[in-house]
Amino acid sequence: MSRNAGVTARLISWLFYGGLTLLLGLILANVLGDVLPATLARRVGYNSEGYLFALVAAAWIQFARPRLTGAWKWPLVLAVALVCLVVGVALLNSDLPSRFKTLNEPMIALAVVIPYIVLRRPVTNLVVLVPPLILAGILAGVMLDPDGIVINLAETFGYWMLVPLAFDVVDRGILDPDASTSPRLRYAFYAVLAAVPVAVSALGVEERVGGGIHAWLSYLGRIHESFIGVLLIVLLFAVGFGRTGRTGDDETVAQGTEVGRTSAR
Repeated sequence: MSRNAGVTARLISWLFYGGLTLLLGLILANVLGDVLPATLARRVGYNSEGYLFALVAAAWIQFARPRLTGAWKWPLVLAVALVCLVVGVALLNSDLPSRFKTLNEPMIALAVVIPYIVLRRPVTNLVVLVPPLILAGILAGVMLDPDGIVINLAETFGYWMLVPLAFDVVDRGILDPDASTSPRLRYAFYAVLAAVPVAVSALGVEERVGGGIHAWLSYLGRIHESFIGVLLIVLLFAVGFGRTGRTGDDETVAQGTEVGRTSAR
């Protein structure tokens, strides 16, 4: 990495982690409305779960994952995951104000995501089945128990569905620099991640009342913070840090170079 690239990466890191930490601090201190207009503060503050997930998961990828080696690797990983689970369950069962209690969903999600991130890449090709299986579980859970765990931990299931899709189907270059990725697929994925929260918010709360399509809009309204959290992470690493793996152009150049070397022999 060149000196200028290193400076840019550090600046991006400071802006990302510093900005999210400041934003979360303002939300939890209940003073975001003193900084932003009331309507904007309400919309921004509503997504605190996504900000916390992005902050913790991104830091784990950038700072912890490269340093996890040796015999203590998995005991440490599982210990961190257990801490996330304990904190999440404690928040879920607490009587704290909602701005604190609502953070239980990303913390419980991280209990699974933390060890998942550390797995050696590439993972099995069967990982493509994980998002549809979780989606099927969500559909079944909503139908069987409209007030059950699938509803109460909606964002948790949202993260578990989106993380394998992001890191091992679309943006594989974030965790595996040798993986091949498609720029078109990546940017289409970013567009979907951004469009879902915007669309749900634009439709308003009234459209989430009732059965049928309204019930599914209500569920999207519950999990759209997971779209924001995952979007922030992939934008940081793939766009900000350029962790895009090998694109089609890279492979064409590599193949051409190899052909040239063979011809010169």
